[in-house]
Amino acid sequence: MEIIYTQTVNDGQFTIYEGDEIVGYIKYEWAKNGNINATGTFIDEKYRGQGLGENLMEELIELAEQNDVQIYPICPYVIHYFEKHPEFEYLLDEKYLESLKDEE
Repeated sequence: MEIIYTQTVNDGQFTIYEGDEIVGYIKYEWAKNGNINATGTFIDEKYRGQGLGENLMEELIELAEQNDVQIYPICPYVIHYFEKHPEFEYLLDEKYLESLKDEE
C-alpha cells in the first residue's frame, strides 16, 4: 500500500492505494484563516480495522506541523481521533476549541 498526496490551491487529499485500487482517503480544505478544515475520511470496508485511518491522520498532522497551521475537524473520524489523542490538542483550531466550550 502507498499513500499519495495531492493538493490544489483550495484543498488536498491523502489517498491510500493498493495497486490501482483506492483503499481510503482523508480530505481537507484550506480555511480562509490559513488553517486546515478536515472535511472527510473514508476507508473501504474490507480494509477497516487495520489502522489506516490513523495512518492518514498522521499524514494530516505532519502537514499541519510542517505548515505551522491548525486543524479544524469537521469529519467525525477526525473529531474522534483528536478525542482519543489529547496529546495533539495543540493542533486544534482555536475556533473549534471555542465551539466546544460553547456546548458545555
